[in-house]
Amino acid sequence: MMNPRMNMFFSAIDLETGFENRGDGNMGISVKILSDNLDTDTKHGCRTRLLRMAPGSETPEAHAHDYWEEIYILDGEMTVHDGSDGEKQVKTGAYAAREPGVMHGPVRSKTGCLMIDFCWYPSEDK
Repeated sequence: MMNPRMNMFFSAIDLETGFENRGDGNMGISVKILSDNLDTDTKHGCRTRLLRMAPGSETPEAHAHDYWEEIYILDGEMTVHDGSDGEKQVKTGAYAAREPGVMHGPVRSKTGCLMIDFCWYPSEDK
């Protein structure tokens, strides 16, 4: 895992191994942290990670974050209830950006999904 303020030159990312259970009780959803200094206590920093949803996995309820979140679907599909858009299926190439406080979810995937997400608190430096 890299500190996001450090330079990292292009290198291959193993998309098959190194994923860990997300740790929130949602079995079938795993993560691989690429960089992380997101601190939800002090409300600063950023995180980049890969998320994998196994076929048949789902999250139980809607939620919101107090930080920005961007998600890009690298492979597969998922059905998401996203804010005021209602429920819809999204596939490879879909993108979402959510400002702090936007409710989203639940999410489920019939066949599995691999995505990358970027989370951050706005910088105090303007």
